[in-house]
Amino acid sequence: MHGICRVFSAICAVLIASIGWAGLGCQRGSGAPPDVVLITLDTTRADHLGAYGHKGGTTPNLDALAREGVLYTRAWSTSPWTLPAHASMFTGKYPTRHGADYASQPGVGVGLDEVVPRLDSRFRANRLSDDEMVLAEWLAAAGYATGAFVAGPWLAPVFGLLQGYQSRDAELSGFGGRTGAEITDRAIAWLRTVPRDRPLHLLMNYFDPHQPYSPPAISPKLPKTRDRYMRGPYVGEIRYMDHQIGRLLDCLREIGRYEGALVIAVSDHGELLGEHGLVGHGYWLYEELIRAALIVRLPHGRRAGDVVDSTVSLVDLLTIVAEEVGFRLPEGLDAVAIGERDVAFAEFRRNPTIDEVRGRRVDRDVDVAIRWPWKLIASGDGQSALYRIDTDPGESRPVANASIEESMRAGLASVRSTLVAPESKPALPKIPADVGDWLRDLGYIE
Repeated sequence: MHGICRVFSAICAVLIASIGWAGLGCQRGSGAPPDVVLITLDTTRADHLGAYGHKGGTTPNLDALAREGVLYTRAWSTSPWTLPAHASMFTGKYPTRHGADYASQPGVGVGLDEVVPRLDSRFRANRLSDDEMVLAEWLAAAGYATGAFVAGPWLAPVFGLLQGYQSRDAELSGFGGRTGAEITDRAIAWLRTVPRDRPLHLLMNYFDPHQPYSPPAISPKLPKTRDRYMRGPYVGEIRYMDHQIGRLLDCLREIGRYEGALVIAVSDHGELLGEHGLVGHGYWLYEELIRAALIVRLPHGRRAGDVVDSTVSLVDLLTIVAEEVGFRLPEGLDAVAIGERDVAFAEFRRNPTIDEVRGRRVDRDVDVAIRWPWKLIASGDGQSALYRIDTDPGESRPVANASIEESMRAGLASVRSTLVAPESKPALPKIPADVGDWLRDLGYIE
């Protein structure tokens, strides 16, 4: 037994020293641990959801979820595209620190054409290192059944974001991803297989609002209008996605897992539909791209109808889950508890393919600092602009205010000083769920 203890003690020492683990074990009360359902809304603008003021009844299911939960009105993503934004949610770190972003050198990283069959793409990205601890790993080690159902290519297992998911459904046939119906059907089938007495964590990555916009005909109320920026079809895709989310939530109710669940719906980034003379996403940090929708339904409907206007970054999502489930996050993350954030930060890093795809005007790094109501956009080419986004949400009128800009630059410099890229090194072992149980029994972790 002493030999076994020494082995486990050594494992713990290596992991705690290398990963900075501050205690994985759940510290639950007498009640059952909550199921954790994370719904990511790829390429979904917050201002296109009814809960955020969009007219037309496009998102009845998400709006109902907001009425039963907490609506965060000032949440920002860390990046204008999928891979780094999701990695920030899962790790509690900014993109530079977790490293899952565009590859900075030709031939480095994973090519998108290696993930999607028959795709001709020059884009390459660095995968999330196995050294990084992600949400699913904390929950799996705490005894949760974990399942991920992915519609988009940037969450393919090769990019490293699905660490900790025991069930992974992420097979793709094209860049346009899988439909919401397909992943919802598969998730519902999985949900019915999980023993009712075991807590579960479900990741749903809906990709429908991403280009190309071609919403299936699910309702005669779908928008019929088309304009040069495809706004009508884009809204139609959101309506279709909302319909599938409704099916998922209905299943959770049917199998008795909804009432006590923590349900989070969050957009990873948005989309430009002609604003600033631009379309698409991935190269700029305007509000249409980084203002995130964030809806959190707490177990048993606590705080139903609350509206929170504190500044929130998507790196803070981990603190919401940790508080509800009862695990301690490690030191050194960028995540802070809700209400404690002063500055939200987002970044875009250039990559070798930008000149070929978008031209030299986006061949630069860009950083953003937001201290409500001020927003500073600072480009690596020396250009910068200060906006007051409460009165100018479209960022059309730069403000000349030297004292505010100096303060914002100081805040941005403070964040930048912490942005150290991860070292390239062999991955260290992690504690599987069953080993975690043994370690708790032996008293090495809580």
